[in-house]
Amino acid sequence: MIVRVLLCLVLLAAIPAHAQEGARQRSHIVIPEGSEATYDKWGFAPAIRTEDGTIYVSGVIAGLAGDGSYEERYARGFRHALEAIGRILAAAGASLDDVVEIMSFHTDLARQLETAVAVRKEIMNPPHPAWTAVGTPALASPFGETEIRVVAKLPATAG
Repeated sequence: MIVRVLLCLVLLAAIPAHAQEGARQRSHIVIPEGSEATYDKWGFAPAIRTEDGTIYVSGVIAGLAGDGSYEERYARGFRHALEAIGRILAAAGASLDDVVEIMSFHTDLARQLETAVAVRKEIMNPPHPAWTAVGTPALASPFGETEIRVVAKLPATAG
């Protein structure tokens, strides 16, 4: 019995440390300049770039911005959120052209979707990414109208 325990301990010691790490530990945590306090306070990364070049961007809140009608204010807020996502992607070595999937959570889906689609089409080049839009009663921010998260993929590098 003691021999088996010792053998198991020897075998465990021989396993490389990285084999015991999870995907998050092997990934690059993306924290754009100025976002460090949010990372520390709320305990989530603005984005994570995995070993295969996939970038997962945490939700970015779109609120109402400026003056005008609801649609005008919503369009500006949605644009600001997509621009913020673009800055996060830039910090990860990517751009909005690398986005392959969008998931958005809307507090008033019927009222917001047409404007959101129009703004997204203005800011992002074709072809269009996959997009799932979901209605929700509330977001983490009481001033939020929509939360947008994306997945981007960097091209494979020739090796």
